[in-house]
Order: sequence, then structure tokens, then C-alpha cells
Amino acid sequence: MTETANSSLGGTEPNGQDDGEDLAYTPEDLVDWVESLVAILESVDRSQNQYWCFQWWNHPEAVDRLRALYEQWLGAQAEGGMSSWWIDHFDRHATILFAKRGPFGECGTTHTEKTARRILGTEQPPMNWSW
Repeated sequence: MTETANSSLGGTEPNGQDDGEDLAYTPEDLVDWVESLVAILESVDRSQNQYWCFQWWNHPEAVDRLRALYEQWLGAQAEGGMSSWWIDHFDRHATILFAKRGPFGECGTTHTEKTARRILGTEQPPMNWSW
């Protein structure tokens, strides 16, 4: 898997997973799941400004979103809630994942290297900042 831009957040990845956390699945399981999911999707249409990148694993936001979808899918499979998974999870992530301004939007028909993609910058808050 790719290293995320925020991997210096004290051992926690952007999706809240600890770097060394033991998961019920492996990266290979995620790859197999994404490949089987993509193989059945008929609703992603480039003519409708919806995008996919063959190198999905090279997009940190997409990897985190797909990991979250996979984790929810595993739960839905075990508990019998696939209709809710499609509506409450997949459809919501799909609107971002496949959007023109989403993680794959700049790739078009070929992968665009990470340095060419827009990445949001951050600054540290002032020392006395609190919420």
C-alpha cells in the first residue's frame, strides 16, 4: 500500500487506523475485493464526468475510502445488511471517489503522478489554540 501524506500523525493513519494494528484482512484481501467490486460496477461513466484510475492503490484518499467501504462491507456480509451498505456507504463514497474533482479526476484515462495532483496544505495552529 502507498504511504499517506499524513503518516507523521503519531502512528495513526488518516482513517484512524494505527499503523501496526492487526486487521481482520490483508492488503491482498483489499485488492481482491476492490477488483471484484470494480468488475461489477456499471454506474461509473466517463461521459458523465465520472472517473476511475487503474492505479487506485496510488491514491491515498481513495485507499482510505475503499478500506472503509471494505470494512463496512465485511460487517454487512456478516450481519445481513447489504442494501444499507450500498445506500449508506457505497453511494456516499462513490459520489466523491468517481467525481471529476475526486481522487481519480485528474487521471483521466492514464494515471497522473502524485506530484501533479492537488494536495491540500496545512499549517500548525498557534500554541494557545484550542477548540
